[in-house]
Amino acid sequence: MQLNGSFIRETRTERGWTQQQLADICGLSLRTIQRVELHGIASLETSKALASAFEIERTELEQLEPTNVQPKANLSAMPMWLLAMTFISGLLTGMVAIKLLT
Repeated sequence: MQLNGSFIRETRTERGWTQQQLADICGLSLRTIQRVELHGIASLETSKALASAFEIERTELEQLEPTNVQPKANLSAMPMWLLAMTFISGLLTGMVAIKLLT
């Protein structure tokens, strides 16, 4: 499950807790806390333990914005020859597929 690692880190530091202290309070490993704060990836059980330690609802820990979203390709920055070759290869692939189906 995806959690908001920045929110977890901020909440922990506001309370003056180290990562090890939070791990001890939650009954988790230090490595789990480090992973959650860095990548926001956690199991349901980990998210429940964190919510309990912070005395908040588990849903408050969930990621608010999507992460690892790939930006759309900027076609104007691509060389014209590459666009042309991509288009032509698509046409040829389509023609071969039609020939095989008939």
